[in-house]
Amino acid sequence: MFSLRPVLKSLALLVFIVPSLSVFAQQEEVGDDSSLMTNYNAMREEGQGFYLGEIPLLYEQPGSVLASFVTLNWWCDLEFSSGRDDGYVGRGVAYFLGSSLEDLVAQGAEASPRASKNFTLSVSAVMVPTLGIFEGQWHTTYDDLVFRYWDDGSSTLPVLGWEGHDAGDTHPNAFTSAWSGSGTITKITTEAAAELLGMDVADMTPATCSMEYEAAWNDTNVPDPIDPSLTTLEENNAQLQADNKELMSRIAAIEESDNEELMSRLAAIEEIMSRIAAIEESLTANGSGSDGDGVDATSTSSSPFMKWFEYDTTDNVMKSIMTVAVIIGLVAVDFI
Repeated sequence: MFSLRPVLKSLALLVFIVPSLSVFAQQEEVGDDSSLMTNYNAMREEGQGFYLGEIPLLYEQPGSVLASFVTLNWWCDLEFSSGRDDGYVGRGVAYFLGSSLEDLVAQGAEASPRASKNFTLSVSAVMVPTLGIFEGQWHTTYDDLVFRYWDDGSSTLPVLGWEGHDAGDTHPNAFTSAWSGSGTITKITTEAAAELLGMDVADMTPATCSMEYEAAWNDTNVPDPIDPSLTTLEENNAQLQADNKELMSRIAAIEESDNEELMSRLAAIEEIMSRIAAIEESLTANGSGSDGDGVDATSTSSSPFMKWFEYDTTDNVMKSIMTVAVIIGLVAVDFI
């Protein structure tokens, strides 16, 4: 009797074997001899790499149009890792070609530092075995733009890039410099790179690249001339506020002191006026008696003591009046 059991077992075995063979084939393809390692091995051997980037950008502002971003990337100072984490990190210099810098600025870009024709980069990549590809990125060391690329060993690689909003950036174009872009980078020869840069092929070495990087870094990473003045302005404003607070405190203290002195002087005046009133009342009481002819009794006395008393009393009254006048004058001067 015919049985399907052996056939089903064979089919089940194939279900498990075929995917395993596929994975094994992929792993063999990712080996050191595969095309995936072409660019990686070339940079590891030469210590540098040259890539021509052609990446159209669209700036995030109304009415913007595609701008041409054409650069030559010179990567060097590379450090490599090996094994299942094959990859590298390094530095680089990007050079604007043609009129791409002017085109970008016209669309709202920040003039790449000091309107220079080159700027510094930091680059890295790592192999992803499950994808059979190197995934990499580079970014500038002076701004927040980023580019990603995927290297399968081909000479031309896809690129995706962007720059976000520069909140707090002091550049006049900070509000218009956000963008998105996509394009390619193409690996080129040392001779082709020398021709594009107008340099001698003999000078296209990793050591020269390091010097180019240092010069570009020193040019781009300098204190912003706007920042010190802003800092000084903030410091001056803070000092002005402190001085104003101290001045107001002193004015309040002076006003409080003047008020106390004024009240003290007014109290002294009131006391003097009270004394004058008492003296006048005493004089009135002393002179209230008179004879039948209406003549003041005290005026008829020829006693020397009484004459002296009248003179002394009058003198005290005049002195008191003069004192009051002087005090009132001083108070008036203070108010003036």
